[in-house]
Amino acid sequence: MSKFVGKKGFIGPIGDDLPSLIPIVSALLLFFMIFTLTLNTYNQKNSALRKQIELISVSKQLRGESIIIDFDEFNGKCDDIKLKKYYYNFMIAIYDIDSDLKTVVDDFRGSVISDEDYSDNFLKDTSGNVYFCGYKKTGSSEFGNKKPNYLLRYYPVAIQVKKHVKDGEVYVILPALMAMVVWEWN
Repeated sequence: MSKFVGKKGFIGPIGDDLPSLIPIVSALLLFFMIFTLTLNTYNQKNSALRKQIELISVSKQLRGESIIIDFDEFNGKCDDIKLKKYYYNFMIAIYDIDSDLKTVVDDFRGSVISDEDYSDNFLKDTSGNVYFCGYKKTGSSEFGNKKPNYLLRYYPVAIQVKKHVKDGEVYVILPALMAMVVWEWN
């Protein structure tokens, strides 16, 4: 008699359990793949939400109660905003209500925060001051250098302007549009 009688088909302790280990390992791999995908989706949504909150916070600080009395008030609020350390870069410009908004992104791409090279489409006061506010983190790229991931929003505002009339000066409230772009720094 052979010594292998009665041990027909015996592969070993792991070999006998192999058919039951394959579904367990497959289920664990599937679980961790789905968990990683869900975590990545959550992080992307959380990043987009954080960017939206920054955008709303900065725009609220700059426009206040949606009326801008003069350029000095606008510029003062802009300087206050720049003192805070934001995670994202932003540019804000005010447009006349009749402006063509198809050029807004190109206007922002052509504007450089540090050189004060602004688009001609931005609203100016009677002294020629441009209603523009921008913040760029040190070491980050300009908005026009690459095709950044950005958010663009519009907010209605009112601008008080001094008009010269025959008898003197009057103040007029004009409707305007505040455009804001927020982009990630690279």
